[in-house]
Amino acid sequence: MLSIRPPTAADAGRLAEVHVRCWQEAYHGILSDGFLAALEPAGRLPLWTQLLADPPAGSLWAAYDGGTAVGFAGVRPVPSTAGVEPPAADRELWGLYLLASHHGLGLGGRLLRAALGTDAASLWVASENTRAIGFYRHFGFRADGAADLVPEWENLAEMRMVRPGQAGISG
Repeated sequence: MLSIRPPTAADAGRLAEVHVRCWQEAYHGILSDGFLAALEPAGRLPLWTQLLADPPAGSLWAAYDGGTAVGFAGVRPVPSTAGVEPPAADRELWGLYLLASHHGLGLGGRLLRAALGTDAASLWVASENTRAIGFYRHFGFRADGAADLVPEWENLAEMRMVRPGQAGISG
């Protein structure tokens, strides 16, 4: 049974595994094989332990298949990015990842709706990640011209997408 719910502290280990595997799937061909091979769940576990220790209401959602986490979405207030004009939205989707084995089942859209509803928001997406860009466009996000490089991720080029609040988005 596929479901969406807020994760609990007990999910930290599995979400660390999902986080790494999703990165390896989503960024294959965008980041080097060596970079992706070096990612390990143990490196993400402190992040997930901290995130799940006392998450603000509505900030974290996970997708489950038969009780096993297979994806997640996280929202936060928009952080300031040096040299980049802030977006009009005050909420940022900092991550939405779903294992490739679960693409095409509607879980990504369900995660996005759980995390944001139809509220205005922004996000950063790898400029070469055409699948993700298409997904976000489907849900009303558009590139706003802001771009950035992430040096610690092999100078990954990112673009910002924004969405005004829209009551009619259904996806």
